[in-house]
Amino acid sequence: GVLTIRGGADLAENFSVKIDAEAIKPGMVVMIDSEHPGSVTLASGEYNKCVAGVISGANELAAGMILGDFDGIGESRPVALTGRVWTYVAATDSGVSPGDLMTTSSKLGYAMPVSDHSRAHGATIGKAMSRLEPGQEGLVLVLVNLQ
Repeated sequence: GVLTIRGGADLAENFSVKIDAEAIKPGMVVMIDSEHPGSVTLASGEYNKCVAGVISGANELAAGMILGDFDGIGESRPVALTGRVWTYVAATDSGVSPGDLMTTSSKLGYAMPVSDHSRAHGATIGKAMSRLEPGQEGLVLVLVNLQ
């Protein structure tokens, strides 16, 4: 048999959020929360190796499948672990082009294109599938493939 999923374009898992849940919006990049095991928080800092994924659901592209709907998880958000998801990006002076590797940025919850490949190992979110002009901020379609 064949299983066809028509609801979205990524595989996500619900993760507990211990900070102000209203601050975490679909499309934002999250990282492992070192203060709360098993939880995520907004990603901060360039090339952060604690990156966990992107909150699913931005730009009306819902998660295709969500894992981990556990009892007692509390406030949670679906985090895209693989697949296509719209992601908030702060473009650098070079902008974003399809195929660019993406990593965490200095802007809380935003990604940026990788410019220093020596720092990207373990901090890569995935590859851009759309463009963003130099110096702009906005949503970029990203093929999530954590590395």
